[in-house]
Amino acid sequence: MTGTGLAIMAAAAAKGINRDLRADIPNEIVDLIYGFAAGAVAASFIPVPGLDVAVATADVWVMYTQINRKLGISFSKNLMKSIGSAVIANLTANLGQIGISLALKLIPGVGTAIGGTLMGVTVFGTTVAAGWVYLKALCAFYKSGAKSEDALKDAVSEVLRDDKKEIGDAFKEGKQNYRK
Repeated sequence: MTGTGLAIMAAAAAKGINRDLRADIPNEIVDLIYGFAAGAVAASFIPVPGLDVAVATADVWVMYTQINRKLGISFSKNLMKSIGSAVIANLTANLGQIGISLALKLIPGVGTAIGGTLMGVTVFGTTVAAGWVYLKALCAFYKSGAKSEDALKDAVSEVLRDDKKEIGDAFKEGKQNYRK
């Protein structure tokens, strides 16, 4: 997703929590999302198939925790792990690229490099899309006036169910931004 699109979602999420935030918080959140996307790319070069995916998945729930910290909101770590895992599972369910990259990593040297590069593009896009999903869910959560952690889980599920085209677009834009 372009920085502008993420900034709009970040601004809406910040506005929804009804507190004064610095004007640059949306840009800070965009930078945070892209920073975690870069971290996921680094994880993709871990030569142990499976460990790379685990580290990239953990990267997403830590990103959510940091977004919450920037916005001054608090949810349990278990909720963040649950949401992060659900979003990653949803976003990567149909991505054959992850499987191909894992298979390539079984070939020492050049296979590991090619597999890591292929996976890097995929996890960058996935992490940016995951950030978009979470920001959109936060907006829906605060707009609804709900207070429970279950309501946030429901908002994430709703975004994943109802916004498949937008999620796909965010994923594609994230992959394109990786190449820039």
